[in-house]
Amino acid sequence: MDVFEVREQLVSDYRSFTAAFVEPRDERIADFLDRQILAGAQWPDPWLSLNPSFDTGGTVSDLVRDGRLHPECEQIFRVKQHRDDPGRVGLTFHRHQADAIAAAATGHSYVLTTGTGSGKSLAYIVPIVDRVLREREQDPRRGVKAIIVYPMNALANSQVLELEKFLQYGYGDGDQPVTFARYTGQESQDDRRKILADPPDILLTNYVMLDLVLTRPDERRHLISAAQGLHFLVLDELHTYRGRQGADVALLVRRVKDLCQSPDLQVVGTSATMASGGTRAERSEVVASVASRLFGSDVAPERVIGETLVRATSGRSPSRDDLSSSVRRAAAGVVDPSYESLAADPLAGWIESTFGLAEDETGALVRSAPTTVPAAAESLARESGATEEDCKKAIRTVLLAGSRTRHHEHGRPLFAFRLHQFISKGDTVHVSLEPETSRHITAQYQLRVPGHPDKALLPLGFCRECGQEYYVVSRVSRSGAAAYVPRHDSDASGGDAVTGYLYVSEDHPWPADPAVEGRLPDHWLVEDDDGSTSVAANKRKYLPEPVFIAPDGTEAGEGSGLRAWFMSTPFAFCLRCRVSYEQVRGNDFSKLATLDQEGRSSAVTILSSSIVRSLRAFDTEHLAPEARKLLTFVDNRQDASLQAGHFNDFIQVAQLRGALSHALDRYPEGLTHDAVAQVVTDSLGLEFADFAENPGAKFSQRDSAERALRQVIEYRLYTDLKRGWRVTMPNLEQVGLLHVHYVDLPEIAADVETWEGRHPLLQRASAALREELARILLDELRRVLAIDVDCLTELGFERVQRESRQHLREPWGVADGERIELVGTVFPRSGSPGGQRSDLNISGRTAFGRYLRSPNGFGRDLSTQEALEIIVDLFDVLNQVGTLTQVSTDANGVPGYRLKAASVRWLRGDGTKGADDPLRRRLDTEQVARVNPFFRDLYREVALGLTGLHAKEHTAQVPPDQREVREHDFRDGTLPLLYCSPTMELGVDISSLNAVALRNVPPTPANYAQRSGRAGRSGQPALVATYCASGNAHDSYWFRRSRDMVAGSVQPPRLDLGNEELVRSHVHAVWLSETDQSMKARLTDIVDATGDNPSLAIIPEVWRALTEERPQREAIKRAERVLGELRQTWDAHDDLVAWWYDGWVHDVVTKAPENLDRALERWRDLYRTTLAEYTDQGRVAIDPNAPRRARDAAANREREARDRLKLLRNEDSDIGQTDFYSYRYLASEGFLPGYSFPRLPLAAYIPGGRAGRGAREGDYLQRPRFLAIREFGPGALIYHEGARYEVVRVQLPRSVEGAGQIETEDARRCEDCGYHHPVSVGTDTCEGCGARLGAKTYGLLRLQTVHTRRRERISSDEEERRRSGFELEVSYRFASHGDRPGRIDANTSANGMSLVDATYGDAATIRIANVGRRRRKDEADRGFWLDTIGGKWLSDKQAADATVDTDNLEADLADVASKAKVIPYVEDTRNILLVRHTRSLDDVTATSLRYALERGAEAWFQLEDSELDSNELPDPADRGRFVFTESAEGGAGVLRRLVLEPDALAQVARIALERSHFDPENGADLDHAPGATERCEKACYDCLLSYGNQLDHARIDRHAVRDLLLELAASTTASGSGGRTRAESRTLLDALADSSLERDFVQWLDERGHRLPDRAQTTVSAARARPDLVYDLPTGLVGIFIDGPVHDTPTQSERDSDAEDRLVDQGWSVIRIRYDDDWTTAVSKFRSVFGDGRTT
Repeated sequence: MDVFEVREQLVSDYRSFTAAFVEPRDERIADFLDRQILAGAQWPDPWLSLNPSFDTGGTVSDLVRDGRLHPECEQIFRVKQHRDDPGRVGLTFHRHQADAIAAAATGHSYVLTTGTGSGKSLAYIVPIVDRVLREREQDPRRGVKAIIVYPMNALANSQVLELEKFLQYGYGDGDQPVTFARYTGQESQDDRRKILADPPDILLTNYVMLDLVLTRPDERRHLISAAQGLHFLVLDELHTYRGRQGADVALLVRRVKDLCQSPDLQVVGTSATMASGGTRAERSEVVASVASRLFGSDVAPERVIGETLVRATSGRSPSRDDLSSSVRRAAAGVVDPSYESLAADPLAGWIESTFGLAEDETGALVRSAPTTVPAAAESLARESGATEEDCKKAIRTVLLAGSRTRHHEHGRPLFAFRLHQFISKGDTVHVSLEPETSRHITAQYQLRVPGHPDKALLPLGFCRECGQEYYVVSRVSRSGAAAYVPRHDSDASGGDAVTGYLYVSEDHPWPADPAVEGRLPDHWLVEDDDGSTSVAANKRKYLPEPVFIAPDGTEAGEGSGLRAWFMSTPFAFCLRCRVSYEQVRGNDFSKLATLDQEGRSSAVTILSSSIVRSLRAFDTEHLAPEARKLLTFVDNRQDASLQAGHFNDFIQVAQLRGALSHALDRYPEGLTHDAVAQVVTDSLGLEFADFAENPGAKFSQRDSAERALRQVIEYRLYTDLKRGWRVTMPNLEQVGLLHVHYVDLPEIAADVETWEGRHPLLQRASAALREELARILLDELRRVLAIDVDCLTELGFERVQRESRQHLREPWGVADGERIELVGTVFPRSGSPGGQRSDLNISGRTAFGRYLRSPNGFGRDLSTQEALEIIVDLFDVLNQVGTLTQVSTDANGVPGYRLKAASVRWLRGDGTKGADDPLRRRLDTEQVARVNPFFRDLYREVALGLTGLHAKEHTAQVPPDQREVREHDFRDGTLPLLYCSPTMELGVDISSLNAVALRNVPPTPANYAQRSGRAGRSGQPALVATYCASGNAHDSYWFRRSRDMVAGSVQPPRLDLGNEELVRSHVHAVWLSETDQSMKARLTDIVDATGDNPSLAIIPEVWRALTEERPQREAIKRAERVLGELRQTWDAHDDLVAWWYDGWVHDVVTKAPENLDRALERWRDLYRTTLAEYTDQGRVAIDPNAPRRARDAAANREREARDRLKLLRNEDSDIGQTDFYSYRYLASEGFLPGYSFPRLPLAAYIPGGRAGRGAREGDYLQRPRFLAIREFGPGALIYHEGARYEVVRVQLPRSVEGAGQIETEDARRCEDCGYHHPVSVGTDTCEGCGARLGAKTYGLLRLQTVHTRRRERISSDEEERRRSGFELEVSYRFASHGDRPGRIDANTSANGMSLVDATYGDAATIRIANVGRRRRKDEADRGFWLDTIGGKWLSDKQAADATVDTDNLEADLADVASKAKVIPYVEDTRNILLVRHTRSLDDVTATSLRYALERGAEAWFQLEDSELDSNELPDPADRGRFVFTESAEGGAGVLRRLVLEPDALAQVARIALERSHFDPENGADLDHAPGATERCEKACYDCLLSYGNQLDHARIDRHAVRDLLLELAASTTASGSGGRTRAESRTLLDALADSSLERDFVQWLDERGHRLPDRAQTTVSAARARPDLVYDLPTGLVGIFIDGPVHDTPTQSERDSDAEDRLVDQGWSVIRIRYDDDWTTAVSKFRSVFGDGRTT
């Protein structure tokens, strides 16, 4: 396989695709784009990385002979091909594998960190097998000796296949020397029982299942008892154990050690990319430190095993002559293909040194950074004297030859390499507001012209017909004057008056009287009474408005600045070519093209199909059939579903159109209804197995399957006759390959007799005019699918669907969920109330009537009534001659018509002229409709070669059994494309995989290494293609630094082991395990769910087991042991764990039963609400007095509720794979360890349907709640399994006040700082900043489960996943723990000057409220209308700013009686960092600094985009207050590091400087990112801009933050008193105490978990007083006096009173606590000061 050819074809296809959508008319712009394409700016030369050769560590026979391995290992570890093959050739180990075997023999824990494809799994499998064999000789008893933990099931599945080869191949059934089993939750009940009954030697599992094994009674009795004295615990892919997931695994390791009674457990870690950067010794120390923290045992740096590299070539330094000679031979294609000769070739040695190897500081060989072939060729030309072109050819020839030749012993190729191709989406063209001949043109988005900050840059859109450019703008008010700013959002909601376009033209300016000049579409003009021509009244609002604009975008005075014309949206006609559009609703995507609108989905579909087509083009000699496939990684499950659906739709539509095009070539006379489906089916050339559900069907079943396919194709062909409905994928008519004619239409038009008795104008008209009018009319019917054909009737479509379900497989089948296309009926009448949505009315006032009244028809003298009479006659004639058929009659007797299918004739076109649509799109006479050349050539030349291409998604949304089938099919090559979330990133070995694509840039270089490493694992050349979207800050950043992504520095994982909630969940797991009480598979098995109104209380016998004292005592002992080891880790790494106190474990365990009961509340709410809905709807469904429509709707709701009850009862699963499996549910609630599962998720109910075989029942999709508030909003779209679902209602809990009442709440958000306050009596002052609180917010509705309805299947018009634009409001509240500080205050300073105040809060409350749509007209109008009975979101369709989203909501506001305005919100705890600057900042500086620090933190800590979020907060003092939030509960620990590590914020600032194009050392302006060509004036997508902060682009300026970032880069951060541990606070307060009473009181506070004072014995000079204790609260200072008996005397009492008055005068609050008070009562009166304390 020539991987260079695959890459070149990929670039060629993508270039053709991107260039095809528009041809700019402006010569300077066209020339600029041509130069961009020629330079390859969007597809730079690929990086080439050479996989190195590893030093040998001897053969398995060598190690057996030396006594390092058991003799049986020689039989086990051989190359074997099938089950009966004992193998002949033993394995040869790499040096790092042999080193790992030696390290394992010491009994110490170790880590192996080597590159992908280096055989890491053998480094632990071999020593495990060796240990088992040796122990069996001493003790033949069976038991679990090793547990191997994988982060993904796909990785465990892959490893099973490898173990089978070694441990089962060549041995008979039951005779394998070492047993193994996979136990991941995917197994059947029988397999699980077998494993429990006979535990294996080696257990393969994942961390979630291992936690269940420790917790569930059955597994604990069988597997854990069999694992006593466990020898090995392997953690594969160690780099994934980061953040919350890593901390959970660290606790899990310690629990395994304890429960298996294995204090000397040998923990082994492997990772391909653990840490890089620094010296080898420094890297080993970093890895050892992380491993020690994770393993809970010391890992010495020398136990970190790295790779030892050697040269595959001779390695001699060649002379210039030898090198030159070798280059000449290779350039001519002359290369000796033998391994030995090629290894000795001078050029081969040079290539290995250039692309593969370098030396480190010790002289050892290490992997070199990748380079490109052109860059290497330039260097080679200097060294050899050959031309660069010859050097390119020579390098390519030798690389390919080296990939094909294999070593005679180990079989590895001389060269195994990968091409890393990064492809940028590119931006649209942006130009300045200057004359066309001199304006600045660029393809890089920013707001100002480089070098000219006073000149605005605006994006262009281009007329799809003539290429005329328009500035795409919004008109805003700036300092009281109108100004024009970029508009990149295609949604025009918010008002057409402010969104629009600017037209600028010197050679074709817009005239003062366009009617006279003939510049308007003809049908826009009317003749006035005086004979003059004017613009129709209903068109005047679309006329351009003359404006003069200054270079900065503001409107200037007349005659000053650039002359332009502003047109508001929608785009009604082109001011140059006069093409006009009658359709004015929706956005203007179909009318104007912008060069950045190709969309990620279309681009990735093109890239995917190109790669697979190229692979399929190689013959079997060069590429095996199972290798012709592509694995594509997508960063989240919804986008994987979107992409798979998009690809399948694209391929199927392209195949159908290609087949029709080829069929028309074979039948130049055209095709009609009776033959078209059969001929197109034949042209498709599908194999029976490509479409048949049962590929082995014969006889009548085979006939039925073929008939079903013809029926589906017929249906698809007719639906494709609609008006150009796919903008991103124009149909055959639009690309000029299909002309639709009508049978006998010329003859009908010419037959005089036919027209007798008709309107005089029709009688007198020429045959040509009659034919034209009839054709236009028939086109109208056809393009609204007013076609009379069986497959477009309800019964016919159901038949097609039914036959499809029985006989066809995806993608050719029609899923039950797919709705029939809207079929039209056409009436010759004016608009009629009460008509169907699919009705089309044609009258004298509609587009066709206007055409009749135009010069092209019968002229302007024709009245609308006469036009209607002509229309009626046309319909009647066409009906009489049999072209039309009457299908209905309206209430007024007007007939409704459809076009007979037999009248349609498909004829081929030559591809030069697109489809005409004279009613909506008027072209000048010399113009023809433009054709998209890419799609024309696709249909004509490529489409039929796409047969067999189809894609599936592989994500956690797909059931495990289906995922496993898809993995198997992909390995075999029967599934050619797989779009997966990171489920297959980690170590999955697919040996025949040659290509990997990435839909977006991975989060970190570690992820990239893993994903790219899936390709070329057998040594074959591989291609890795990464798509980088413009507008995505992460993608743009790494596109410029793609070399660093391919070979970048990888930060070691960070583990925050001090998160209280996380540690508590593991203590709960320990306790639950000790109770020996199973939580069962279903929650209904542990609660009382009987009866119509179940209590849902925990069953008494279960509650007794949970509350027994003995298990609690045992749990406390065990948890103390586990946490004792954890505390040693805290101490060893100086972790600040302020919440810990000696009785913490006791308190957690004793409260565990009630906390478990509390964790069930969310499920109880869901269950009660669903059960009530099931009962209520069932009652309505059978109510004879209810209307039929209401009964049907109720029956559907009842069925859905029944499905939801089944899910809530987990009726279909006993193995923990659903979200309502008991243990998984408790994990999601935070009661048990959660690992990677969303904590406290929200669910969207996806209704059932049919897909493939059998019925698919409904399902719940869970999302983290902070994501759900964005994705599950009113009218939002959710993508799942190739379909779109729309959020239409929320599940409302039953209100105690009865039907129609909903439970909402009120709250206050501080308008000065954003602090959240639950409403309580006396809450008038902000606890965060002390400001006066404003008004309450009413109608706050906690977002619960949402319900969706299916829209339509995902089509190839779906580009990005559509997200609704909501305005989200963030508020926060620090934890009021009482038993520990809920915050850590810190200050950052430099050179003695304070810069930033920061407050870190762990487990702080964050509330996000969805206050309305982002661009609503009235900002004060907050919330959404909700049907308070049914829970439906309501749309106000009469609103002036109603958005596209609300058009689709079923219920209209005006139609619902019981409704309320609500603000949905979600709430959870997160680690947060509140940041506020010490000096005043303007808005631009504050906004820019927030994004700069966010970008810097993401880069420095190597966070994924979603791991860190920032939100602006109110700040009247203009100190730029904002809050950082870590996405995962427990987080990655980075925010804590920013306040506790003195230099962490400084490091972030340095990265932020670099990211903002400044030298971090001296602040010098670097102008732009590496590889960019234009200066960044204020901000760009390479620095601080992103799609996500688009609304803030005008407020971002990198220059505004340069000096601040330089100060921060030299700063130091010190944490304040809030960071003291409780013990430290006690010690300090005791030392300061003046009396034993004060010490007793402080001790009393501490023992009961109340907040401790901040200071003691503080003198307040101004008040001449000294309080005993002081609290520094945000609301002010509080002085506490602890009064003993001496204060009872009158004199002392008077002094106390005077001191108290003086303190109050100084703004203090004063509390007196007496020696004889009941301290519990006294303290409870001041909870805001002392906190709530612990409840025992």
